[in-house]
Amino acid sequence: MVMKIDAKISKLGRHIAGLAIIVTAGSLAACTAAAPPGPVVRTGAETAAISSTVTEPAGYETIYLSGMTGTLRAPDGSPPGTSGPDSGDTEAQATRALGNIKNALASKGLGFGDIVMMHAYLAPDPNTGRGDSAGWSRAYSKFFGVADQPNKPSRTSITVVLGSPAAKIEIETIAVRKPAGKI
Repeated sequence: MVMKIDAKISKLGRHIAGLAIIVTAGSLAACTAAAPPGPVVRTGAETAAISSTVTEPAGYETIYLSGMTGTLRAPDGSPPGTSGPDSGDTEAQATRALGNIKNALASKGLGFGDIVMMHAYLAPDPNTGRGDSAGWSRAYSKFFGVADQPNKPSRTSITVVLGSPAAKIEIETIAVRKPAGKI
């Protein structure tokens, strides 16, 4: 008789354990279901040129653009090693670099409003040893925080020795995209 009771309890225990596993798995699945992504959130002073913080929702795709410059190339057909024409000051080069960034983003279906972070590397002025942050800021302010593109990324600008002696600025960019098919 003891064996029959133990067998029934054992069978009942397995059913309860199985049910507990099913309930637990269902609960965990509900807890880990991805929430629909919301908007990118940018914070900072309204009058600031950059955002203090930018938060992207879970599930967004991140796109990293390599550093881009605004230096001009030597004309086609020039002998190897021919220098390009003078590429202008920092503002001119930054404006051209931002145009290159705009084209690279457009090829991915993105725009300046999708940028969340920029790293600007400024070449040092031989007289001061500092990068031309004023020229960089003038170029930047033509594209960010303006009426037709009010979004402002977070940004870092530092002075470094760049790989090309003609370059006055190189800009890395990080953008995000809402996942396809999401509202």
